[in-house]
Amino acid sequence: MADLSSYSFTGRLGADARVNTTPNGKTVMELSVAVTTGFGDYKKTQWIKVRQWGERVNNVAPIFKKGALVGGSGEPSTESWTAKDGTVNCNLCVTCMSVNLIVGAKTDNQGSAGNDNEHAGDEAESIAF
Repeated sequence: MADLSSYSFTGRLGADARVNTTPNGKTVMELSVAVTTGFGDYKKTQWIKVRQWGERVNNVAPIFKKGALVGGSGEPSTESWTAKDGTVNCNLCVTCMSVNLIVGAKTDNQGSAGNDNEHAGDEAESIAF
């Protein structure tokens, strides 16, 4: 049995999705996802580069807009580069089979995330007690 390494995440897009074609004709969608962990003084954000390969990304990329809540899982790897000032930096990359747009999630200034039914409170408000 082969070893398996998997990383699951949810986070917000830092920019609209980018679709590129490699020199050998393969299509890839790249997302920059901010994943926040901790709270209070211990809150921190890690930026993850997410890639999804295949022709289908041309159809789904337009719905992945800056600020959208997304989730997925895939194979993690690291990518390093040298900045202009000579420092070596490292970034977490995740290659996913699919990335999901989490719809109905509210932004931080709208309240808690995950309310899929925008009319959930209508019944409670209309019932007299």
